[in-house]
Amino acid sequence: MLDDLSTTRNRIMRAALDLVATEGFAATTTAAIARQTGLAEGTLYRHFPGKDALFLAIYRQLKQEVFETVQAKTVPGGSLRDRFGQLWMGVWHAYLSDPAAFTYGQRFAESPLSGSEGAAHEGFHQHVTDLMQDGKDAGLIKPLPGAVLRAFFFPPLVSMLKQALAGHVWSGSDIDAAIEAAWDSWAV
Repeated sequence: MLDDLSTTRNRIMRAALDLVATEGFAATTTAAIARQTGLAEGTLYRHFPGKDALFLAIYRQLKQEVFETVQAKTVPGGSLRDRFGQLWMGVWHAYLSDPAAFTYGQRFAESPLSGSEGAAHEGFHQHVTDLMQDGKDAGLIKPLPGAVLRAFFFPPLVSMLKQALAGHVWSGSDIDAAIEAAWDSWAV
């Protein structure tokens, strides 16, 4: 994610993402970002009005890229259970492929900026909502509020990602079992 470093804007975004992932938001100053990119500090302000705008742009880009990965892994017209597993695997692969992006997203969610992201994950949220609604309409998913269903989907996935990024190797059967357990928490 955020691998296209062909533009100055993308270089700034990637440097800030990496710094936040390793050092945290407080330590990611405009001076540190400038050092990381080899650019003058003033150059950052030609691309972003301020540090918060930069952090929001990174988050929005990450969410868009996760959504694109999930869409690419979801087969239209597949069974609801298959779509559920594809959604899980899409998120898994998106974040496992870029540990710094995962850490950035986790830190962003815990920051005061998290209430400012606006429609950053609108496409992804709609994808999950559509899956839940399709399942409820078909009588295959428990008629629970979306927030409850998401609580049985994302926290176990995030926990497993954290462990994987810390060096734990999950086997294919472990991942399949986790998906099945998450599905069982949704299924009627």
